[in-house]
Amino acid sequence: MLNLRKYLPSKKRSAQIVIGLLVVFLVGWWWEARIKAASARRFVPAGELDRIQYAIASARAWHVTTIGTLRGQPFQTDQDVVCPFQSRTVTHAKDAPGASTLVSEIIETQDKMYAREGDAAWSSEPKLGTDKCRQGPMAGPTSLISTLAGFKSAILVRGGLQQLGGDSCRTWNFASSSGALLASLCVDDATHLPYQLKMGALEAQYSNWNLPINIGAPVMPAVP
Repeated sequence: MLNLRKYLPSKKRSAQIVIGLLVVFLVGWWWEARIKAASARRFVPAGELDRIQYAIASARAWHVTTIGTLRGQPFQTDQDVVCPFQSRTVTHAKDAPGASTLVSEIIETQDKMYAREGDAAWSSEPKLGTDKCRQGPMAGPTSLISTLAGFKSAILVRGGLQQLGGDSCRTWNFASSSGALLASLCVDDATHLPYQLKMGALEAQYSNWNLPINIGAPVMPAVP
């Protein structure tokens, strides 16, 4: 009669095999967990400035109000953007008493641009739209993302919370190595989207992040 016991491993050998398999399993599980964690880290920026830039680059709609001075005259520009192609930009000049005057209004669509100066009639021309999300919201003459990229070497100092138009945001100050204030940015703690940028005489206010905004073509004058 065939004795199967002599072909089976001893109890000691069986325990060694079980332990070996357990070690292989644990090493495999640990390695897979490391790969998953590393993959996740690629999509989660580590620093606050990285998180802010990532949130801005992911936005698909916004409103920005820019307040500043051009050739000694105060101005305010309001811009609504819905990616990829739609935008409406309105610029007002302000006089000494604070009264505002419409300077220009521009509406862009996927294939046309409409413009008017002051209260003049609208004019239009064919124009291929540019992807607004590629550049992102503006901060004066440059994009907000490129402006923040210029602060990569600055010292980022966490400030307190403040209320802006009903929204709560945290102030982050950008300082030079000597401690001089370069700019301040008020950011939502949860979404990492900014609500206000102050940099010298320039102030930009951001709102309506990722909200549906209706931007339509204006009523054109009748062709005689």
